[in-house]
Amino acid sequence: MAKRPARAAKRKSARKAAARKAPAKKKAAAARKSRKRKTPARKAPGRKAPARKAAKRKTAARKATRPRRTAAAAGPAARSGGLGRELRLRLEIEELHAAYAYCLDHGSIDDWPDFFTEDCVYKLISRENHDLGLPLGTMFAEKRGGLIDRVVSVKQTSVYHERYMIHLIGGTRVLGEKGGVIEAVSNYVLLETLPNQYTRILNAGRYRDRIVRVGGALKFREKLCIYDSTLVPASIIYPV
Repeated sequence: MAKRPARAAKRKSARKAAARKAPAKKKAAAARKSRKRKTPARKAPGRKAPARKAAKRKTAARKATRPRRTAAAAGPAARSGGLGRELRLRLEIEELHAAYAYCLDHGSIDDWPDFFTEDCVYKLISRENHDLGLPLGTMFAEKRGGLIDRVVSVKQTSVYHERYMIHLIGGTRVLGEKGGVIEAVSNYVLLETLPNQYTRILNAGRYRDRIVRVGGALKFREKLCIYDSTLVPASIIYPV
């Protein structure tokens, strides 16, 4: 009979202890719930891998289908350091050609050698000979002294009728630049008008130029006047 009161007392004390712990458990559970609300749910680390792999596959597919822009495909603009620089250079060459044409058409032929360097080469040659690598040309001058000789020949030794020349130059294209030497090509048409006659095309073809800077100004180191026709009129007196 003595054991029953003792057991009853233990149960009562256990209930009291549980009653004291219940508020603490409720507070802990409430704190866990509030932390879950504040902290965003984290995805399982293994779920991101498929998304990354898919993105990488898409990027690789876009790169594979995208055309590659090489220096050769981009043209002289890319090889010479950008479109802006290539355009400025082309404008400079066009201005050089404009001054060259004005000198021969309306100015003094005495100024013609000033457009060339001291070690220059000037040649008027047919397209056929040029393509075959044959050196023979209709007009040839080497170094500045050769140009001056040509000027003297036109002014003093040649006998010819008075005539008017017009140079039409266009389609300038910069082919490249290496070691300070600019390579360019342009189309030209040379018109000739004699007194009491219709204007006619005297010569047509392309300039193949090698140009350098001398004292900040562009000058021709080599000028090849490559005309298209195999027949040349005997009246080519002035430089082309």
